[in-house]
Order: sequence, then C-alpha cells, then structure tokens
Amino acid sequence: MPMLDDFFSKLSTLAGGVSTDHLKMIFTLLASYPVALIYKRLPHNPNLKHLFSIIIAIIVLFEVFDLSNAFYVMLGGSLISYAIIYFVKGVWGPRLVFLYALGHLSINHIYRQFNHITYDKYDTTGPQMVLVIKLTSFAFNVFDGRRPNKELTPYQRSKAITSMPSILEYLGYIFFFGGFMVGPAFEFMDYRQFTNMEMFHNVTGGPIKYYVPNGMIPAMCKLGFGIFFILCIVTFGNNYSVDWALSEEFKNTSFFNKLIYIQIASFCARLKYYIVWLLAEGACILSGLGFNGYDDHGNAKWNRVTNVDIIAYETADNIKSLLDTWNMNTNKWLKNYVYLRVTPPGKKPNFFSTIATFGTSAIWHGFYPGYYLTFISGAFVQSVHRTLRRNIRPIFLTPKFSSLKPLYDFFGWLFTQTMIHYVVIPFNILSLRNTLTIWKSLYFYGHVAIILVNAAFWLGFNKVIANIVDEDLKKKKGQVKKWKVERKERDGEGKVAINETGIPLEFDNSSVCLEKEE
Repeated sequence: MPMLDDFFSKLSTLAGGVSTDHLKMIFTLLASYPVALIYKRLPHNPNLKHLFSIIIAIIVLFEVFDLSNAFYVMLGGSLISYAIIYFVKGVWGPRLVFLYALGHLSINHIYRQFNHITYDKYDTTGPQMVLVIKLTSFAFNVFDGRRPNKELTPYQRSKAITSMPSILEYLGYIFFFGGFMVGPAFEFMDYRQFTNMEMFHNVTGGPIKYYVPNGMIPAMCKLGFGIFFILCIVTFGNNYSVDWALSEEFKNTSFFNKLIYIQIASFCARLKYYIVWLLAEGACILSGLGFNGYDDHGNAKWNRVTNVDIIAYETADNIKSLLDTWNMNTNKWLKNYVYLRVTPPGKKPNFFSTIATFGTSAIWHGFYPGYYLTFISGAFVQSVHRTLRRNIRPIFLTPKFSSLKPLYDFFGWLFTQTMIHYVVIPFNILSLRNTLTIWKSLYFYGHVAIILVNAAFWLGFNKVIANIVDEDLKKKKGQVKKWKVERKERDGEGKVAINETGIPLEFDNSSVCLEKEE
C-alpha cells in the first residue's frame, strides 16, 4: 500500500469527495517544483541527472500512485523499442517502433474501456500516451541520424541522433521527472543538450563555458496561473459539469440558456488541462529544460516545452489558430512524425497524409465513440472555416468594408468558440448515446450550421459575395497563383501584395490582392 494513501483519502474527504488520484496528480505536479530546484543544483554529471529522474519516477509510480505496473510497462516498452531501433537499421526500424508502441497503448486503452475504468482513476494509459510520443520520435531521430544530411529537412537535422545513447541516458529521457506522467513530451536531442549543458554553451558570447539563465519568474508565473485555475474549479467549475446537460432540467430550459451553459461548461472542462500543462511546464522551466535561447532583445525565452497558449486559444477568431495553440507538443509530434513522414519525399502532403494523421490521433486518444465524433465533426468544422474565410474575409480587406474588419473578427471569434464548444461535447462525454442526447437538446446546431454553409455555397452564395467585392479586385481573384512576397521594409525590392489604395496587405491564401512591381 502506498505510503501516502491515508493522507490522500482524508484530504479527499475534506475536499468534498474529490478523486484521490486527482489530488495525487496535483500533489505530484506541485512537488516537482522543489524537485526541480534540487535537480538544477546537482553536480554537472549527466549520468547523475539521468539516475535522479529515474528514482523520482519510481517513487511517484510506486509510492504515490500505486502504479508499479505502469513502471514495468514503460520500462519494458522502452527497452523493446531501443532494441528494435538498435538492430533494425532501415526505415522499418522506426515503423516497427511506431506500430509496437501505438499497438501496446491501444491494448491498454481497450482494457480500460471494457473494464469501465473512469477518468477519476489514473492508470497506465496516462504515462503511456506520453511514452508513445517519446519512443516514436526517438526512433525516427535515430533513423535520421543514419541518413545523409541532404535528405533531411532542417528540423530533422536539428533533432537527428547520430550516436546511440547509453541505456541510462535513454531511460533518463523516458522518465524525466518533469514530464513522464502528463507531459510535456519533448525531443531526445533537447534532453541530451540540456543534461550535458550544451543547450547553454556560450549563449552570452562571453568566455563562460555555459550559463543557465534564471527561470524562476516565468516558472512562478506558470505555477501561479495553475493555482488560479485550481481555485476556479474549486469555486465554480464543479457547478458547470457537461454531464448536467443530460438532465431533465437542462432539456426543459430555453435554447439560449442551453447554449450559454454549454459554453461555460466546456470552458470549465478544459481548465483541468490548463492546470496540468501549466504546472508541468513551470517545473520544466525551473529545472532549465524550458530554456529556448534568446529573443532579439537578449531576453531568455522559456517556451521550449509550452503545450498551450491560453490567451491565443481563448481569443482565436478562426479554427486553425485555435487548434494551433492547443496541445502543441502533440500537434508537433503528429506533424513531424506522421503527417510529413507518410508523405513521399519531394511530394506535398495529400489526402492520405491527412487521414493517417487523423487516424493516429484518434487511436492515440483511445476508442471511445466520443473521440471519433469530435474528430470527424471537427474536420467538417475546419472545412467550413476554410470556405468562409476564403470567401468572406476578402470583403473586409477592401477599402469599402475595411472599417468593418473588427466586427468580422468578433463574429469569427464567436463562431469559432461556439462551434468548438459544440464539437468537444462528445470528447468530454465519451458515450455515443449521451452525446446524441445532448446534441439533440441543442438541436444539432453545429451540424446544422455546417450543412447550411455548404448548401449556401453549393447554391452559388460565393457569386453573391463576389459581387460585393470591388470590381477590379474581383477580376484579379483567381489569377494570382504563386506568390513570393517580400516586405519592402525588409529587403527594399521584389514584389509586394497591395490593395487598391496602394496599402501593402499581409498575403495569405484567403486574401484577394493585386500584384505590383516595386
């Protein structure tokens, strides 16, 4: 029996029945801050740092969570993956690791689902999801280290592993105390350069061999915001459960009240992600791992392992911007080790790349129907977003309607937030039947919006919009193909995208611009 079980049982009672595993997770994340201070003051000996992380992981898994089986799963899976990539030299090395790691995780996901283990209970699948990201990225990095540099992208070259790590260094990476439970996941080369201090070599340009900036202030900011969101959940968050949308009382309220409740409930549901990601990132910053070089003003950047940009997420006025700021390390993994890896060299990513990425993300999360309802619905929402942005946004870039651009941005934000809160309902509910019950209470407004937008453009609404746009710009629409836009203030030459008044516009695929020689 773990030594802290009695303490957490009593604390759970005092906290009104809060899950003991939730309390254990918060305790572990908060405890990682003093652990980070100890870690930072260890002698400059990488092997000692690797061993320190492994010991901390054993203590947490055995004595706090009673998850000895998770430790053995992680240890066994890591050693098997190491052996595969060590002996299989070609492209099938990382592929086999990917299939093994994701397959093993899938078995545990299915076990959890069939045994009805609720998410109040933390089990093997939690740390194993982080492990899959680490093992698969490590395998591809070793494979890249065996390839000629000319075949690699700049990102692949920066992460390529040219010399296999020792077992101790490898396990130190797997069990790094700041991220083995809930993330953040990061690349092996980041870990190696962090533990051998290469990350900090000559960063000031002076004679000092290495200098580790003080990350206390940014770390405390992450800690402070994490605690703030804990207080938000304690004070009002628990009063806005998505599950309440299954009640008769919810069904009998007006549509407007239902809509407002879902917005609040969905916001409260993501607070738990904000909490664990912020607290984990703060500990990584405090240890030094979060350091990511210096900006143009010489200030240290601490965003190496950032997993969420809360302000950008909450203020996003389009779906793409919103998704780019959520679970960023997982998105980075899906992009670099699925989306781009299944694309043939020299080719652009195609429909298969998208499907492979979608499928991997869905399997990685598990097999509850709710996950797939969210991902599939989300794909349609993204499609609608692209259609609307491509056709509507150009109107507000013309001189005639440019003054209304802030209003367009506001409605973009409102549409984005309202749709994403609708789409994530099944992700929080998980059950197919319960999801359909809630969506029915909301009159399937998200799917109705998707159908109406697509129907409108199928019936020629885009032609109506085209007539609104200034005639000269309309003639140019569709003629502009490939652009090489160079800002005048940077290079003083080349071509720039301008509007009819001669004011340079920031070009993107949804803008309607004219081309003018400087």
